[in-house]
Amino acid sequence: MQTLALTIFLIFAPIVGAIFFYIARSGANPAELSYKAYSRTRLLVLVGFTTVALIATLLTITDTPYAHAGEQPDRIVYVFGKQFAFKISDKPIAVEDAMDDEIILPKIQPIKAGDLVEFRISAADVTHGFSIYDLDGEVQTQTQAMPQYVNRLRYRFPKAGAYQVLCFEFCGIGHPGMKADLEVVDAAPAVAAAR
Repeated sequence: MQTLALTIFLIFAPIVGAIFFYIARSGANPAELSYKAYSRTRLLVLVGFTTVALIATLLTITDTPYAHAGEQPDRIVYVFGKQFAFKISDKPIAVEDAMDDEIILPKIQPIKAGDLVEFRISAADVTHGFSIYDLDGEVQTQTQAMPQYVNRLRYRFPKAGAYQVLCFEFCGIGHPGMKADLEVVDAAPAVAAAR
């Protein structure tokens, strides 16, 4: 997806640059423009931009994070961000437990690849970022962890492996070390489960 975005940018940036260059050059020798020509050009630009925006919306609407809105998650994982760590649990986390460094939560059960996981994310102190990186180190999904608010982030892990969670919102001097790991395992084959 990032490569596609870069390709689209590299195609359209020179076109936009050429249009700006043309407009700047045409302003050097101003000519009288009739109101009819001005109105026609204005309408063409409006229709053109509206058409491009509509096409872009239609092509990308299926990639919005709301595709699973009516679907029940297979798993709920609770997350609290605090300076400078994530506390992740299969059970809800109280703010007091999130803030207390002495309380160590049990490690969460591995997540099955293909399951729809709903992360319920909050913060105990300041705003943090919650960003999941895939096995190649590319961002897969993200949201903010904010105090006194729970963000719900749904994600379906495509394959097994060790996914990394990093804070992407600068939260203080210990920000670079604010990490967590999520273990994703292959779903058990249906035949093995039936035995």
